Amino acid sequence: MFSTFLPFHDPEDTAAVGPLALNSQDFFETSPVSFNVQKPIRYFVSSLFSAGTGHRELVREAPLASLSRSKRYTYSGAPLDQFDLDVLLHCTAAAGSSRRRGAWTEHAQLVRTLGKRNDAATRKRVCESLARLQECTIGIEGDGYRYMTRLVNRALLDEGAGASLVEVNSDFADSIRSMRGLDLLMQERRAMGANGLAKWLHGVLWIIPAGFSSNFATLSELCGMRSTSSHGFRTRCLGALDLLVTNGVVTEYSVEDSGGLYVSGRRNNTRANACGFFSLPDTQRGCSRETVCAHA
Repeated sequence: MFSTFLPFHDPEDTAAVGPLALNSQDFFETSPVSFNVQKPIRYFVSSLFSAGTGHRELVREAPLASLSRSKRYTYSGAPLDQFDLDVLLHCTAAAGSSRRRGAWTEHAQLVRTLGKRNDAATRKRVCESLARLQECTIGIEGDGYRYMTRLVNRALLDEGAGASLVEVNSDFADSIRSMRGLDLLMQERRAMGANGLAKWLHGVLWIIPAGFSSNFATLSELCGMRSTSSHGFRTRCLGALDLLVTNGVVTEYSVEDSGGLYVSGRRNNTRANACGFFSLPDTQRGCSRETVCAHA
């Protein structure tokens, strides 16, 4: 499918590329940004928000699978999934570009935005998600430095009032706002329904809209579904890609005899000039959190 394979070794140290970026932009040019400037790819192309959900046992400094060669990421808290990312994106959108301390989020409105049934069980699930987002921390280690960040600085959860006051961490909010099309992102994620893997792949293509090539083993590590059998993951992955094709996010994909997966995104007008080639550092293989696969 693709005529050229480009290295995608350390994308977190490159300039952020929006979904409407011109094909002539040099996506892989290294940018001398500060280590504490977080790129959206860290949140969307890693095992931070797993494509599957399972046991919620607390972990401490558990390694996260990512594409970075120069940084090591760890996670402490209850494991997160794509539902948690949906909730966090909603809170980020609700706050807009404001720098105020927090924004009120009505649980019923959040549930409707996510396309879920507005019942007591779903509203309770939202509160549990906000609690996980508030309590977790992310560690970043590089050459001679260590940095800790959060997703939500604090949240006042009022189940009785059916609303919460949520202050999204600026690292995450600024990272998301560096991209364009948050409303479209949320709308398209809603169309994925409860398919967590389709949402995870959609996030990858929001960051790298031209497409990518990988193998299924690498994808299973990156999306936090390492515990799923290779056959089971391949079947789920192809089903998720079919859903993305139906929704116009993927134009086409193919699987080679060698097992290589090639995915062409809707912005791949030049047939490979801005496509990513995914490979994990040897030190990260087998490092993603164990999850029991289920739909988000």
